[in-house]
Amino acid sequence: MTHEKDESRLDRTLKGYQDIRMDEEGKRELHERVMGSVKQQDKRQQRRWDMRPVFSFMLAGLLLVVGGYFLATELIFSDTEKNLSVEDETEAGVEDGNGGMTPYTNLEKVASAKLETEVHIPFHADVPLQTAFIIDDGYTLDDERFKGEPVAAAFVYSTLEAGEEDAESEELSELSRSTDLIYGEYLVRDKHMVGLNILNGETSHIDVINSNLIGEEKSIAGKTVYFSHRKGSIPDTFRISFKVNKDVYAFYFNAERVSESFAYAFVEKSLKQFEE
Repeated sequence: MTHEKDESRLDRTLKGYQDIRMDEEGKRELHERVMGSVKQQDKRQQRRWDMRPVFSFMLAGLLLVVGGYFLATELIFSDTEKNLSVEDETEAGVEDGNGGMTPYTNLEKVASAKLETEVHIPFHADVPLQTAFIIDDGYTLDDERFKGEPVAAAFVYSTLEAGEEDAESEELSELSRSTDLIYGEYLVRDKHMVGLNILNGETSHIDVINSNLIGEEKSIAGKTVYFSHRKGSIPDTFRISFKVNKDVYAFYFNAERVSESFAYAFVEKSLKQFEE
């Protein structure tokens, strides 16, 4: 029944189309409209499909740029951190043209923040840095330590390292209670080759500053320094000191382990690094 109704509807529709009378101009116009509609649909479909590879290409390019940026950033910063690592003590750390960067650059930042003044730590590949600590003007009362204002930073260079016997030393036990260790391990005085004390000119007492600038005036790398041979100290010591702005840099050399000429050469190389 339904099939018959559908056929009747179709017959009537076809007959309606057959009854339409069109001249030649009308037929051409109808033909052009039909063909135009088909071509426009083809263009829309073609445009829609052509955009897919373009969009995919743009997205891949964006991911490549963003991914490349983060990869390059990671490589740059990881390489920088490696160059500034205190453990990488190679002569390459003080090559000309590197802006004065040394393996101690990060440690300089830590020491500067704690001492509250700009700190320069010289680098010497043949005599590595073993210890660094901050000294304050605090005091100990009834075995209780009262911390004061930071007044100096101390750095110890040596080819000798701390051993098990050093850890049991009363000298180092007292030192660990009264100072703030920021690098390495405490080293007994007998193993020191070179020591550098940096006094904050703002917080250190004027008498301490003046006492570190007593000695024979000499010139090293164009800088006025004060040299003294301290025979009464244990061990015998060469001291070469000078001022950097308001701060005082005092180098101490174990006269039983290094010569006076070594002391001058060490300070000269250090001063040249400060000027870079």
